[in-house]
Amino acid sequence: MNGQQILRIFVIRRWWIVACVIIGAIVGTALAFTLPRIYDARSQVIVSVSEDSGVSAAESATYIDDRMPTLLEISRSVDFATEVADAKGIDRSAAEIRDGLDATVVPETTVIEIHASDRDAAQARILADQTAEIMSRSFVADQLGADNGMDVSILQKAESDGAAVFPDAQRFLVFGALAGLVLGLIVAPIRHGFDPRVRDNSDIPAILGAELLAVRMAKPGRSIRRRISCGGAATSISGLLARLGLIGRSRGTANLTLCGVGGVGNELAADIVETAAASGMKCALVSADPKALNTAHYRELSQVTGISVVDVNSGGGTLTVRGLRAALSSPLEHFDLVVFLSTDLAAHPETCGFLELSDLAVVVTTESPERADLRATQELLRASDLRAAGFVLVDPPARGNRAQEPRNDLGEDLGDRDSASAADDMVTEGRAGEGPVTEEFDMITAPSADSGQDTASLRLRRSRSTEGELP
Repeated sequence: MNGQQILRIFVIRRWWIVACVIIGAIVGTALAFTLPRIYDARSQVIVSVSEDSGVSAAESATYIDDRMPTLLEISRSVDFATEVADAKGIDRSAAEIRDGLDATVVPETTVIEIHASDRDAAQARILADQTAEIMSRSFVADQLGADNGMDVSILQKAESDGAAVFPDAQRFLVFGALAGLVLGLIVAPIRHGFDPRVRDNSDIPAILGAELLAVRMAKPGRSIRRRISCGGAATSISGLLARLGLIGRSRGTANLTLCGVGGVGNELAADIVETAAASGMKCALVSADPKALNTAHYRELSQVTGISVVDVNSGGGTLTVRGLRAALSSPLEHFDLVVFLSTDLAAHPETCGFLELSDLAVVVTTESPERADLRATQELLRASDLRAAGFVLVDPPARGNRAQEPRNDLGEDLGDRDSASAADDMVTEGRAGEGPVTEEFDMITAPSADSGQDTASLRLRRSRSTEGELP
């Protein structure tokens, strides 16, 4: 995986990264308002050379600088903390005082700044004042020695209670957002790897080893529109047929299998045979998914001159070449284009019998198919020694919509009834004079490839007008 692929993953999973950043900022802000507050008070003392030290003015700065580290170490000692703990108004132990006191030298000066931290603002102020008071008394002089030659005096006392220095809400928010960003950059590739669906349509060609042939979507995404504008994909059925070399070809039967992924492809198959028939080609549509197209749609296709529709109801049998030939209205070789349709090839591998007759295979998928289904479809094609000529992107089927289930003209759902009952409705309608008369071939049997016994279950619905039988 190169840097460009990683960057594309970050772009695809950008909302995961944004969500992690937002959550990190919220957590950081929440911690800032829930953690106990620490207050800081400040006082100052100034160190100078005493008059009886015998140190000249020119040497005083060097003299003080040499002894300043010793003075700071005294302020951090246990004895000094114990002295402060005994002062008036202090109710902290020596250990707590050592942890809360900090003395530093103001740069380029002889001023020592004392910072006293405590969970109580008033106690922090008292602690800072008492520390400055003790440093200016004889305690420090006694620690340095009687002849130390230094004088410590109070420069500034803590004028008010300590200000809150921890937690800093702004800093916690920034750190929380940064932590969320790091977490998001880690989570995004992991989520992408475990996502069963393809979220970037540019991954589909890599999985299938095929190019994008056409786009049949109502509202394609930005990347798909860009590919269309660059001339890389057709948007019309005639353009798709041209890319497949099915327009203007010499006579001869072209067998095309549409390998659907996730229950798609029935509308595309119907559009292909209708467009091809309109151009003068004699077409057949062989559907392995009888419930994918409703009865009305089958009837409409059957009314088009030049189209023969075969509806294969998989009732436990397997479609054989002999059974297919028996079901068609004309010999297979007399058709210019035969379209075999399986709306979910990975879920119904038994329909791979179509692939043995196919000259071309086209994968029909949505923009975000299941990776496993794509790989399974590609493996089934490879097992049949057939390589996908490309893939077509279509809109996903409507969820919860049962409009694709077989229905009669009264709108009654035939999905829970057997195929024979549905066929009886069609025959009855034809006899009543409503619509074309429909012939129902009860069972067209064909010997299986293995045992020679009749195992195929095929039904042919072929419509006739009152003037005569359509081809």
